[in-house]
Amino acid sequence: MSVERDRAMNDKMHSDDSSIEEIASKLRGKTLKVYWYLLKNPRNAGLRDIQRGANLSSPSLASYHLDKLKELGLVSANEHGTFNLESDVKVGILRFFIGSGRLLVPRYLFYAMFYSALIPCFLIFIPLTLGPVSILLLFVLCFGAVTAWLETIRAWRIEI
Repeated sequence: MSVERDRAMNDKMHSDDSSIEEIASKLRGKTLKVYWYLLKNPRNAGLRDIQRGANLSSPSLASYHLDKLKELGLVSANEHGTFNLESDVKVGILRFFIGSGRLLVPRYLFYAMFYSALIPCFLIFIPLTLGPVSILLLFVLCFGAVTAWLETIRAWRIEI
């Protein structure tokens, strides 16, 4: 009994992995732009709204990419002709963002804020001596803050 249950769970895990791989392979280019638009605007969106928001040349092109997203199970259409996001997947470039809707931000933002908050705390609460440990710690904090802010800015500027 437990062997059958383990086999069924193992098959389910492999099917989930293969579906994620399929989504990752098909969620590229303009299809990704349409999905990105729906992530940033989770309300019901019409075909023309999606076409304009994703900078597509025609509604038929938007419809083609929406059909691809429907096949993947990421989008559904209702009887009024509007489209809804069904699931949120983190594949490809989307792995670098967290949140949903208008609050979709790069994950590096939290590291940048953390390191940036630690620097003044270090300078205020820990007496800065000219010891090598204090200087090294301050250097590491500054390096972490600068690196995290650069990665945050780079992620925000990515053209999808």
